[in-house]
Amino acid sequence: MATTRRQLESPTRRQLESPTRRQPKGGAKLDGARGLDQWTTIYQAYNSVFKVAELVLLAQRISLPQLHLLAILKNGGGILTTGEIGREMVKASQTITGLVDRLEEPGFVERVFDRKDRRKTWVRMTKQGERKLAEAFPVFDRLVDELFSVLTDQDLQDVPAKVGKLRRAAMDRLTAALARQQGRAFADL
Repeated sequence: MATTRRQLESPTRRQLESPTRRQPKGGAKLDGARGLDQWTTIYQAYNSVFKVAELVLLAQRISLPQLHLLAILKNGGGILTTGEIGREMVKASQTITGLVDRLEEPGFVERVFDRKDRRKTWVRMTKQGERKLAEAFPVFDRLVDELFSVLTDQDLQDVPAKVGKLRRAAMDRLTAALARQQGRAFADL
């Protein structure tokens, strides 16, 4: 029986729940890093939730990152700089630019250029953006409620503390790496 492309791309439930440990050729070992199994679980959980959310949001004609950006704007008072959005989403400025472009086209956001600092661009949610958020967020909210129903209240309370430590450690390393990168860029001038 021939293997289809879909079979190659989509692991079975059994494969996800009990991955096999094969040693790569050449003798290099892939198991041994403390936290690697946990990282794999977090990564797979994130990607699975993301893909399910994207499918659910298709009918709303908005992507999960677009919905996230609108929610960030709403929580930020309706207007933020692209830099503030990027920091909140942990995304590079070029990613935010493309995301804003895609939200600007249907009229969900508008750019406002700063007269005092021309390097700064503000992103403002429009009334259409507020309507789209009000329409799409409850759909996403129901999905999250359904998916997270497999966790107990105690599990849910534990997640921010435990994953938060990991997030802070990664953010500290990211901040340091970006600072080093900027230092090298300025040293080349």
